[in-house]
Amino acid sequence: MVSRARRIVLAVCATITLAAVMGITQAPAGAAAGKGTIAFLLSGPDLYYQYGLKGAEAAAAKLGYTVKVYSNPNISPSVELANVQNAIAAGAKAIDGYSVGLATETATIAAASRAGVPIFLMYGYSHAYINQKGVIGFEQVNLVPYGVPVGAYMKAHVKGQVAVITGQLGRGDAEGYRTGFLTGLGCTGNVTAGNPPLTCVGGAIKYVTTQTGHWLRPAAYTAMQNIIGQYPNLAGVYVENEDMAVGAHTALVAAHKDKQVTIVSCNGAPYGLVGVKAGWLKATDTDSPALEGLNSVRLIDAYLNHKISGGKLYYSYTAFVTKSNTSKAVPWTLFNSPALVNKYMSVPLLTAVANPPK
Repeated sequence: MVSRARRIVLAVCATITLAAVMGITQAPAGAAAGKGTIAFLLSGPDLYYQYGLKGAEAAAAKLGYTVKVYSNPNISPSVELANVQNAIAAGAKAIDGYSVGLATETATIAAASRAGVPIFLMYGYSHAYINQKGVIGFEQVNLVPYGVPVGAYMKAHVKGQVAVITGQLGRGDAEGYRTGFLTGLGCTGNVTAGNPPLTCVGGAIKYVTTQTGHWLRPAAYTAMQNIIGQYPNLAGVYVENEDMAVGAHTALVAAHKDKQVTIVSCNGAPYGLVGVKAGWLKATDTDSPALEGLNSVRLIDAYLNHKISGGKLYYSYTAFVTKSNTSKAVPWTLFNSPALVNKYMSVPLLTAVANPPK
């Protein structure tokens, strides 16, 4: 006969196994549960999302919520919808986090709306959901302007062939960053479509190709290998986040082209700022996913307490940095500092964008 203690252990193990199969993880203990649970959609393994989650957990602990994480390691639309349905069934007070893409978030928002569970997404803004009932809002950088100073830096420091390694296309942010970069680069033609080749700065620069690195280091390594194989005289590359930039830089070093090709990027990850200080990464436009996650929970709390209305777009804090001013970047690891958490919990809430783009 199985002892009572052993039955309890077996039951706990079964519960943990089921949660792992469904891609559900529980946030660390410590946050007060008095106000209920916020479900967090973790859309893929990108470190940006992981730091956004940590920021959300820090704010939830201060405001009295529990965060329950619904992971989607393979970036699957069907898993995302299942996670949303599971969160609804579990009685989530609100849904937060990241959607796989614009098409996927339509189903996600519809499911949450039908169930009467308010939802807030970081990135993936669509004007179709502005002022829609149950949509708290979206938070992201101002996509096109975010890439402009990076392109302007490249314009001032490089001549010749330039390439772009994008993140995961389809949600709008990767496309927006590229448009901003090409605008800052001084390209003429349809920069919104991003179709190479385009002539830039009166012919001093030629944008030759785009390849996607899916926001991840290994894919960017492969993309960089392909690009320098096709364009051995490449002069510069814009890599849309620093995890990919590390992969691109590694490929350039292996090909002995790291001194030839200027790399610029975005996001301000800890290893990105190390790269800027070391000199192999020349410039980056930074934002903090931890601060975005913290602000997302603050905005959810304000909505649930009827302090703000829903259906709004909010722009993140950004800072363009080079080697001389890396201290302007908000740390991705702010959640490790009680002083920084208190600082950013006490500043005024983000202000909604008055005329969000269509």
